Amino acid sequence: MNTNEYNDPKNSLVLFGLGSKLDFLIELYNSNKLPKVLMISGKKGIGKFTLINHFLSYIFDKDNYDLKNRSINSQTQFYKQNFNNIFSNILYLSGNNFKNVKIEDIRDLKSTILKTTISKKERFIVLDDIELFNINSLNALLKLIEEPPSNNYFVLINSRTKTLIETIYSRSLEIKIFLSNETRIKIIESLIKENNLEVFIDFNSSNLTPGNFLSFNKIFEENKINTGEDFLKNLEILLNLYKKNKNIDLINIILFLTDYYFYNLQEKKIDNIERVIENKSFVINNINKFISYNLNQNSLINAINNKLSNG
Repeated sequence: MNTNEYNDPKNSLVLFGLGSKLDFLIELYNSNKLPKVLMISGKKGIGKFTLINHFLSYIFDKDNYDLKNRSINSQTQFYKQNFNNIFSNILYLSGNNFKNVKIEDIRDLKSTILKTTISKKERFIVLDDIELFNINSLNALLKLIEEPPSNNYFVLINSRTKTLIETIYSRSLEIKIFLSNETRIKIIESLIKENNLEVFIDFNSSNLTPGNFLSFNKIFEENKINTGEDFLKNLEILLNLYKKNKNIDLINIILFLTDYYFYNLQEKKIDNIERVIENKSFVINNINKFISYNLNQNSLINAINNKLSNG
């Protein structure tokens, strides 16, 4: 499996660490108690989309889903159709990568779900990265989920990076996902083994979620970044990449790299922690300004270099 494939949550064929959440969803479904609107909340990369993908595989491909081992069969017709977004009973809409979902997208969605499906089974509308939907689209979505069309179920995936409209919470059954550090490490180790990955990131001393580890490790590998090398050199590589494609993962990895650098610096310079904290704050503030105001990259690197040299 290549890096593009293993980094796609739909290709997470084995569900690690979230078996109890899957059992709860299956119990709701089998007892006809599944609410019309589910909200799955938790950190980015913690496994929210993967959990729902396994739940839907159980519903629509039950004979081929290995419930005991929480495993999806990738050879089935359902899997191939779902992976390519052509399975008519599952619709996906995502607000990722700064492409905020607009009100027109919600209107198109409404038009689609008012049409009947070929199959008489339920239809699920999965709305990923809902925190990135703009306010108008959220209001339009609220009207849609207040009176959902018959046999349609909404799944809202929320990374909780900003507060949603309160009424959306009140219309949803929210399932919050947390991972203990021990479970987080075990999941990452399982992913490394399953995908035969070369590791470029120290995931033990960081707090990376499994999904972020996969995404960040891939970027480190492709761009020959090593956390043991010069911080400014790595920062410049990532800033160049961000300038080219505005990928949200690059912002997150820049902040991760900054945290990692100053964490290790803090461990070495216990007698001067205040200066380390001050420098870290300076770097993060200037990176945020660079992103928000599209500032000059060379000026940013020079400012950080001068600050760190004096520190």
